[in-house]
Amino acid sequence: MLLHTLLLFLHCAGALQVSTFPISADSPNWQTEVVVVDTEIDGPTVMLVAGMHGNEPAPPLAAKQIAGWEITKGRLVIIPRANVLALAINKRHTPDVDKARSDLNRQFPADDVPQTELANAIWSTVEKYQPSLLIDMHEGYDFHKINSDSVGSSIIPDKTEHTRELAKSMLKTVNTSISDEQKKFSLLRYPVAGSLARAVHEKLNIPAMIIETTKKDQAMTFRARQHRIMVHQVLSDLGMLTHGPDVLIGSAGNDGDLAVAMYVSSGVSGSGPERLELLLDEAHGFDLRRVCATDIRAGVLGQFDVVIFPGGSGSGQAKSLTIDGREAVIDFVEDGGGFVGICAGAYLASTGYDWSLGIVDAKVIDREHWKRGRGNVDVEWTGSSVDKSLLNESSKSLKYANGPLYAPADVEAVPDYEVLAYYRSEINTNDAPEGIMLNTPAIVKSTFKDGTVICISPHPEQTIGCEAILRELILQANPD
Repeated sequence: MLLHTLLLFLHCAGALQVSTFPISADSPNWQTEVVVVDTEIDGPTVMLVAGMHGNEPAPPLAAKQIAGWEITKGRLVIIPRANVLALAINKRHTPDVDKARSDLNRQFPADDVPQTELANAIWSTVEKYQPSLLIDMHEGYDFHKINSDSVGSSIIPDKTEHTRELAKSMLKTVNTSISDEQKKFSLLRYPVAGSLARAVHEKLNIPAMIIETTKKDQAMTFRARQHRIMVHQVLSDLGMLTHGPDVLIGSAGNDGDLAVAMYVSSGVSGSGPERLELLLDEAHGFDLRRVCATDIRAGVLGQFDVVIFPGGSGSGQAKSLTIDGREAVIDFVEDGGGFVGICAGAYLASTGYDWSLGIVDAKVIDREHWKRGRGNVDVEWTGSSVDKSLLNESSKSLKYANGPLYAPADVEAVPDYEVLAYYRSEINTNDAPEGIMLNTPAIVKSTFKDGTVICISPHPEQTIGCEAILRELILQANPD
């Protein structure tokens, strides 16, 4: 979160102190935050910088996750979103800066002062904390082993033997998780001139490296996990960690907020995730984190209260999860977790497909015409579970995009669902028959063992005026 005024908070987990405050405080346009995780026990200081380039979103995500790690000695200094203006518009270069100075990671010459105000603020932060190691987190556009013009999937350390040994250890660990030889990480020679990593090594004698994931054909959440794996390895080598790389909240969690995991990986499409992030924010009591299929298979759902599967392809989500991931989701709900499936996520939760979770007693009807069309559909909200004070004219017509049409599946082991909203109009393009969609459930709620399941066929997150209702549905998935 971009801070415009000083924000300082302390989280105590034993001796662990987490503080957050702005850098470049005198320049609101450039203002970004630094997070300091301090054990108050002697040990290394490791500094992470993410978001130098605005079209590289995985490092800021990973940095936010790493900020919650429970280190055992030393301290972490993290700048999660260095170039806030470029990140806001998803552009590599800083906007409204002359071309020669617009690439933030070329503004740190080893023989001169930083070339922009923001670069100088970052440099001053490095000088203040004098880290034992600086890691600058980036993304390339292609795999280096496939396309040598790109530095994607590489680690680029300084020339010292110590830093290169740390890099080799990171390389070995991250590559064990990659089966395709062409997509494995490479060890490259030296950070480019003008980069932060090269400058801090040459001017301040601070060990430094750049780590690069690859954006091509890989989900952002998966790339963030690769960053976590590499940083985890170096912190472990420095004796600063005892837990694994899949802690996503930890000490950075917001006390009292509902912890929500949002699946954003293969099988998710459209702007649903971005819209959900806007609606389920800290101001409304939510701590929303993106997760990938690999995260779920690694057991991260145990850190959350609710998991959301947004729109896209239900079969695609199931395929990405694999059997192990689907079982992890089922176990999470059985043990008391909440599940919210929107459109594709509702397909995923249903019964009847060989890939579906079977956590709601609902089958999909008229499956051959699943591609019924897109548009606004009238709904009628019913049942005591819906706070009628939240309903308005906007909430009577929801956006629809080929969501499932439900009917009871009559699976004895799964409880019947409660209908929260019915479709009262229909879309029947692409040769879909008339009358099938009318009066079928639009939104249902059920239990599954100790958990709660809410399946939403339309898209209230995409419907202006339904923000409060959507938040209530998410909260209902966690009755506690």
